[in-house]
Amino acid sequence: MTDIKLYNYVRLKIFLNLKRKTRVCFVTINRSIAQMAVSVLVVVQFLSLFLSNGKCLQLNEEGKTETLSVVVDSKTHKQADIIQIIEPPKSVQDSQKLKISYHCSNDKVLGIEIIANTATHKIRLFHKAWKCKKTKEINRVLTVKTHFPYRYAYQPDIFQGNYEFLSDTKIRVWILDEWQWKTAKRNLDAFMRAFVKASYLVEYSPPFSRPKRKFKDVCVPWNAQLLLDRFLKLIPTCPLEKDTVEIIKFPAVMNGLPYGIVRTFQPYRDSDLEKRRLVMLQRPSFTLSVWLYVLEYCRDGLCGIITRMDKTSRYLTPLIFLTKDGSFHIQITQPHGQDIAAITNFKVPLHQWFRFVFTLENQMWKITFHHGPSFNKTFQTSFHIPGAVYMNDTDGLMVIGGTEGMPAFRGYIGQATYYRHQIKQPNQIPFPGSQHPMFELQLSRREDKCLSFLQWTKERLRIYKLRRQRDEYRRSSFQYFANIRQRTLNQISKNESCSYLDGPAPKSYRILDKVLRRFPLSPDKSDLSLKLIGSRLYNVLKKKIDSDVKRTGRLLPVLKQSACLGDNDAMFLVAVILNNGFLVKADEMQALAYLMMAALDNHRLSFLAIGNKHKNGLDTLPLDLEQAYMYFKYVADTTREDREKHKETDVLTESIRLTDDANLREQTDENGDVFHWWIHQAKKGVFTAQQHVARMMFWGTQGIKRNVQAAVEYYKMGVESKDPAAMYDYGVLMMRGQGVKKNVSEGLSHIRKSAEQKNPEALNALGWYAMNFGKNFTQAAEYFEEAYRHGNPDAAFHLGILHLHGNYPNKTADPDLALQYFSYAAVRNQFDAGISLAYLHHKGTPRSTRNIEMAVEWVRFIAEKNPHIGLVLRSGLHSYRHGDHFLAMLYYMMAAEAGIEVGTFNLAWLCEENKDGISSFIEKDCQWRNYNLSTRRENHFVDSYAFLKMGDYYWYGCEGQRDVDKAAEFYTLAASKGDPHGIFNLAYIFEEGAKILPHIWQKLGIPNYQQSSKFEILHHLYSRCRDSPKTEAYVPCTVSLYRIILRKSWQENEMMIKITSFVVVLFSTIGSIYFLVFYLRNHVNYHVNYADVL
Repeated sequence: MTDIKLYNYVRLKIFLNLKRKTRVCFVTINRSIAQMAVSVLVVVQFLSLFLSNGKCLQLNEEGKTETLSVVVDSKTHKQADIIQIIEPPKSVQDSQKLKISYHCSNDKVLGIEIIANTATHKIRLFHKAWKCKKTKEINRVLTVKTHFPYRYAYQPDIFQGNYEFLSDTKIRVWILDEWQWKTAKRNLDAFMRAFVKASYLVEYSPPFSRPKRKFKDVCVPWNAQLLLDRFLKLIPTCPLEKDTVEIIKFPAVMNGLPYGIVRTFQPYRDSDLEKRRLVMLQRPSFTLSVWLYVLEYCRDGLCGIITRMDKTSRYLTPLIFLTKDGSFHIQITQPHGQDIAAITNFKVPLHQWFRFVFTLENQMWKITFHHGPSFNKTFQTSFHIPGAVYMNDTDGLMVIGGTEGMPAFRGYIGQATYYRHQIKQPNQIPFPGSQHPMFELQLSRREDKCLSFLQWTKERLRIYKLRRQRDEYRRSSFQYFANIRQRTLNQISKNESCSYLDGPAPKSYRILDKVLRRFPLSPDKSDLSLKLIGSRLYNVLKKKIDSDVKRTGRLLPVLKQSACLGDNDAMFLVAVILNNGFLVKADEMQALAYLMMAALDNHRLSFLAIGNKHKNGLDTLPLDLEQAYMYFKYVADTTREDREKHKETDVLTESIRLTDDANLREQTDENGDVFHWWIHQAKKGVFTAQQHVARMMFWGTQGIKRNVQAAVEYYKMGVESKDPAAMYDYGVLMMRGQGVKKNVSEGLSHIRKSAEQKNPEALNALGWYAMNFGKNFTQAAEYFEEAYRHGNPDAAFHLGILHLHGNYPNKTADPDLALQYFSYAAVRNQFDAGISLAYLHHKGTPRSTRNIEMAVEWVRFIAEKNPHIGLVLRSGLHSYRHGDHFLAMLYYMMAAEAGIEVGTFNLAWLCEENKDGISSFIEKDCQWRNYNLSTRRENHFVDSYAFLKMGDYYWYGCEGQRDVDKAAEFYTLAASKGDPHGIFNLAYIFEEGAKILPHIWQKLGIPNYQQSSKFEILHHLYSRCRDSPKTEAYVPCTVSLYRIILRKSWQENEMMIKITSFVVVLFSTIGSIYFLVFYLRNHVNYHVNYADVL
């Protein structure tokens, strides 16, 4: 009796301890050996010391055994009683067959039950029990078919509208003695009482993923079916909820600067999911899976990988940074504001893809790295967080890469997935296939190939330097030490074996070899000299292409050599050629690789090109405005700085269309008649000419290269005439020291004199000086307000800055008021205001939510003013004006690749003109593709001709794409810009019987009372077309207008017109007959009289 009591006590202790501490357990027990049971209890208690937070040492997989208990005979050491599920499933559903394997030592009762948890309580989905006779040595197998309540087995329908989510679903089987069964059946605790049992954790489908309920052998009357169909629409449908979010779908470039990709997450729309999310704020659980390609470790401090922050830039949980040693710095922010950080002792590999999986579950985070050739190398570490952890992923922003004040690492992010409120083991997250873009870029292979080429270049350069040194020694008068040096070089050359580098260069390297021969002697052996070689090689190739663009295909391998040497312009040109298939076979992925390599080195056009592809979802890149914003934002931030560097090669970005004859006539150069005429007028003292020539030379407009020194001379002429605008411009140049010796005090004096004449630009400049140097915000605000009243956009921007940072006198910070000032200035081409406006739209303000679409449009607008774009557009225009349409097409193709609307338009127009068959040299569609891309911009940027062409494309069904509605939309857009051709085409297709939607007439401002009459609509359109300022539309529109008026008159007075016509014809006929008879009679009489006379 004592042994039995001791046994029961031990069994209870073991069971309670296992339930509380472990998930994967195996217990062996026998009534006859209580001491062994006590030993087991001691072992379990000892193991519990190593188990933290109720987690097991080894986590189980879904569908695997959670609990398994057996009884072993002490004499034969064989299993006396056992029960288990054969091949337990990972998920369970209604009408599923389960196989139970069991062995009974005596007559007993075995059973199965399936239980689960709802949001409020536990339920038993299925249960069944059988008597078990004494079994022989071989285990028996029993097949059971599950039957669940309709509420949980099927989707919600008209008869069952309520639904519940189930969690912690388990299949449990057990064996009981017959004397225990009656009590267990009554108390519903058979599994708890059983010595022999097994439990399996499985998944259960959410409500709307379950099968639909089918009503078999039921004949539904038609009226019941009608009601059923009607009420089916009232059945609640499960809203689309994303708990697995791909935050990075396509590889992104991180250039080591404070720019990143922002993601936000919204609360669940489903009340149950949202309730569960709110409960888990104090016990966060999530998983992050990120693929990285790191080129170098952080140069200073920390570099951002994953950062969470609120609108005030305060850090939130979690933060993952890269250190200068190649380790990960992981930081958790606790509710009371304290930060807990830890550094991993794993050094991430360079120049190869690797994945890390980061999980946070309550107070424990774990990170696992996969790297190596086949990602078969693994490193794992974890950290227990002391104290509470709070995380609400709907608060603030998640930034991938750099943020304000925190640079990004230098490399690529290939893919990133966020599992909201899910803990995923690394082996549960599959690796992407070989077709994933980050693998198709072949970055490692490209670097290895380039590395071998660079080695050849360095050795070849070393040989040429050595030869030139020998030649110099021979040409000079040798002194004693010089002779020693010469003998040493000769001895070294004798000892060295002949290398293939001493022979002639390979055919594909001959152009590079010529550049290396002429490269100056320099002790510098760094990558800077290789970049200089690449730049010189690209300049040689550019001259060859400018002289004969048809050689581009043959020069492509040499352009790749220049790109490998680090020339970003060569990388961009290679990308343009490959992406469009210009004289070569198109290869979008290889083109993208060159764009991304150039973007790593901050190449402006490459940033714009990648941003444009993400903005429009082009060339295999997904539509992603957040990624587009990152690329555009960098170029926008550098635009003002690039404009103020004043390189002579830079020109102002001007949008000149090849269809605009008036603008083309104004273009000139230093040898043009127009420019010389302006110079003549300026020297004669004409002030407007002086000002025009000065700004033309200062900014590089109308085809003139920038010449600051010459511009200063013309500004001086304006100063002598006491012109306020000239005094301001000259004063600014003196304060900056551009083209003239820097003199802040004298420059400020000129600005003050200009301000005395109420020049708003000068007033703003005085305010800027008081704000930045005097720190006198009161005086600055007064100057800004006065300039703002005169409509100065710079003053509006500075007022916005004062309100944004709370520096306006006697007022607190007001981002929403700042937003209004920025909007006023930005629409008047104030660059800094446009950037600040985009920033506030991107981040949001207290009274306005984030507007990513508006943010992208503004940073793109500013970025497209960068002088690097102006140079490409000017080169295309110069080639066109000199009759080289083929070369102009290449330059406009470069502008179109960067997403510049005027470049896209001009490229489409050149392909449409197709002089000398130039469009046949491009593999991709040139005309329609680029006209379509041109129309994707804001309407005020797009030329009406592009709308007309796309309207024709859909109306005539070019390439089998006929769509009358789209044709009408495009014609309407052209008409809204005042183009009579668009109005005429819209009227024509309406007259032809095309159905035009009512909103089209509303856009055109046609009154409602006219929309009911086809004649009134046509009369309005043709009259509007006739009255257009463009005189070429007068004749066709007038003819069409009179035609419909006459047709209207005919339809209304058809009978009267017919009768009148009949009467007129009748009388005309009678008159004609009378005249003919009269004529014949007179003619006969004449001949008779003449005969009588004879």
